[in-house]
Amino acid sequence: MRKILLPIDPSPYTQTALQYASLIATQENTLIEGTAIIDVLDVIGQAATFFTLPQGTQGHEEQEEKLLEEVREKVREELLLFKQTCHENHVHCSLKTFEGRPDFIIEKESMFSDLIVIGMRNFFHFETEKKPETSLMQILRHTITPILAVPKAYRPIHKVLLAYDGSIPSMRAIQRFALMMREQSYEAIILTKSDNETEANENFDKLEAYLVSNGNMPVTRRWTSQSLIRLFEEEYLNQVDMVVCGMHSRNFLERFFVGSFTKYLIDLNKMPVFIGQ
Repeated sequence: MRKILLPIDPSPYTQTALQYASLIATQENTLIEGTAIIDVLDVIGQAATFFTLPQGTQGHEEQEEKLLEEVREKVREELLLFKQTCHENHVHCSLKTFEGRPDFIIEKESMFSDLIVIGMRNFFHFETEKKPETSLMQILRHTITPILAVPKAYRPIHKVLLAYDGSIPSMRAIQRFALMMREQSYEAIILTKSDNETEANENFDKLEAYLVSNGNMPVTRRWTSQSLIRLFEEEYLNQVDMVVCGMHSRNFLERFFVGSFTKYLIDLNKMPVFIGQ
């Protein structure tokens, strides 16, 4: 891994994302690219609320420029804080600033990154917005780059739940995560939902052998034919520190992860979710 894309906003999510990114970067000698995005159209919209157009055109333009400069100053402050934190954590970083629509810019920049680390809630409207945007869900639909979506607070990773169904997307996610975290020690729990226990056990055997060959880690397995979310809430909600799952499978993952389970985890906003593309 050579580069992590980390979108910056003025919220605690950015600091948490940087903690997780630093955990990966220090073991991989990876560059963290802090990317701040100014949503110019939103600033223009806010300026328009001060004056009636077209009579207030001149006042509107002055207010627009004033708001833009205020936002740019806030961005400079956030970038400076980001750089200082990277220096304290002894990780390499670079800084970029863009003006445009956040999800479009992140999607474009992610094509040249190995991983996106981003908050489960996003606050790219530096100047006005207090409620989160929906950038993460939009990015998930389009990027080819794996995403580590993080909650508001950091917690160490000791126990990881691996959602696996034998499909290429789920295995791709697990491979990328295993390589990314190969220097870390954690317990792996393999979870699958299937109506066929024999098939589930065959998948378990292959994946467990792969994980053991890629690190000395304890592995446990769990098969269920019942509700995945219900099982997770009853047994794993307070027991695991991260969930790994894939996307774009035509069967299992499409029904249970891309639709309900991944959205459930993001809405829950309690633990990081590694989402392989």
